[in-house]
Amino acid sequence: MDKQSMDPHVQAGLYGTPQINPDEQNHYLGNFRERVYVIQTREHIGETQYMQAWERQMAKYPDATLYLNGHLDRTILDKFMKLASHYKMRFTLKTDDVYDRSNVMVVLAAKTAVHQEIVDIVVATDEQNQSIQEPESKPKSPWYKKLF
Repeated sequence: MDKQSMDPHVQAGLYGTPQINPDEQNHYLGNFRERVYVIQTREHIGETQYMQAWERQMAKYPDATLYLNGHLDRTILDKFMKLASHYKMRFTLKTDDVYDRSNVMVVLAAKTAVHQEIVDIVVATDEQNQSIQEPESKPKSPWYKKLF
């Protein structure tokens, strides 16, 4: 029997429920990229300097949900779970095998699309630090100096 002529219920039973962008969802711990506020990858997960940035993000987006990769070290998981409970934020542990291979360890996501341009907390924190350290701007020269 042809796959297109099969009843959709039978097709879902045989092949599973079809998913939209499964690779994207697996990368962002079950979320679409457009719903993500901020992420942290495996290479920077143990660094304590980013915990303050996570606190700011959780205070900024109280209705978001924190998704944690269940394959993290227990001490790191405990830090994030305590932080989420302090801000009364929902959190979810993702422990499927596909997330063990994922580079993304922590995701803060909304229920609807938010379209954040920069989602990596390392990049966002570095940009924020640079904007604080840069001088405002050089003083303006008078308009008549442009003539000569």
